Amino acid sequence: MLMAFEDVNSALYNSITSNLKLSPTSFVLFQPANPVLDTGDLWNHYFNLIPAKSLTLDPTTLSGGAQFFDNYCALNSALQSTPFEAPEGIRQAFQGFLSAKGAVPISQYPALFREWASQKYSPVVAMAGAAALSVALADPVADGQLRLLQYLGDPGASPPVPPKQPDWTETFVQMQSLLAAGPPVSFRYRQSEVSKDVSRSWTGGRSVGNFGLTAVSNLGSSESTRFAESDFTVEASFAHVCTFAAAPGPWFSPVTMALAYRNKGKAPWVPGNPVTWGSTFDQDTGNLARFILNLVVVDTMNIQITSFASFTSDDQTFIERNALQGLWPFFIKPDAGRIAGSQPKFSSTGQMEVTTTSPPGVPIVIGGNIVPAGGFWT
Repeated sequence: MLMAFEDVNSALYNSITSNLKLSPTSFVLFQPANPVLDTGDLWNHYFNLIPAKSLTLDPTTLSGGAQFFDNYCALNSALQSTPFEAPEGIRQAFQGFLSAKGAVPISQYPALFREWASQKYSPVVAMAGAAALSVALADPVADGQLRLLQYLGDPGASPPVPPKQPDWTETFVQMQSLLAAGPPVSFRYRQSEVSKDVSRSWTGGRSVGNFGLTAVSNLGSSESTRFAESDFTVEASFAHVCTFAAAPGPWFSPVTMALAYRNKGKAPWVPGNPVTWGSTFDQDTGNLARFILNLVVVDTMNIQITSFASFTSDDQTFIERNALQGLWPFFIKPDAGRIAGSQPKFSSTGQMEVTTTSPPGVPIVIGGNIVPAGGFWT
């Protein structure tokens, strides 16, 4: 029964929010909860994620439709700005120059343009282009669009300039330092005794998770149903817990975003563009409807699950065979010998114990706190 396993996740959600002092008005549970091993992983697979309206979220399914940077670029393409009055060839050449250059504050663009153009064109062109760029930057929409130039790349350049990956203000090393100073947390609950009511959460109880007991079984599989319809206990401990926040890098303009959000159906939105206020900000269907404000990170995880169900021999074989793909609740997979995953054991009567562990110092992201569009830039 699907409802039975949804209750399993709801009880877990309520236990985590209660014991880690998180708010159900903003917390989203990540399944699987994966280790973060470098800054690129932190940026691309977490802060670049636009979460669906669901209490549980699989961060490994990041797609083009769920990426903050790509959707933000699409938003900017749908806004009318003060144009940078320069010939198209010069604009494209300057974009290629910016893409190949390191990060530059946008306030320096006019002076940088004048210096760059004076080496390629007449002094009049260099001065006029710099002045036109200054005028454009006074427009918040143009400011937002120009911030993206050094990230978009230039495939037409010779040689082609690849796009630059979007960045955020904080790094993996900073997350490690914050986590090392975080407090320990431990808790225990019995499934039959904990609340499964998540109706007052930020989704009103909506969850689109597809995992059952294993990462390769669905919510209604035989082993998942047997587990969910029987009682079990969960004992969990983490040596360190922290919330870790990061803001978008220079590519993001909060002023541009706020202007677009507050002017539904009117300027600066371009009429007739397929990218609209609704496709961008609508809370149910928009691709920038909400954002990851911060991550909930733990290390030295130790979770013991004792199930009172009697699993059949076929169920036991299936669970043991797929344990390396991850088991409920966090579906952690071993990774390069650094991450110890979940190990099931069965008694002679078919009762199951599952131990999930992770080593000290390796950050595991178990969830995040979201903020809706309209609150992200205020």
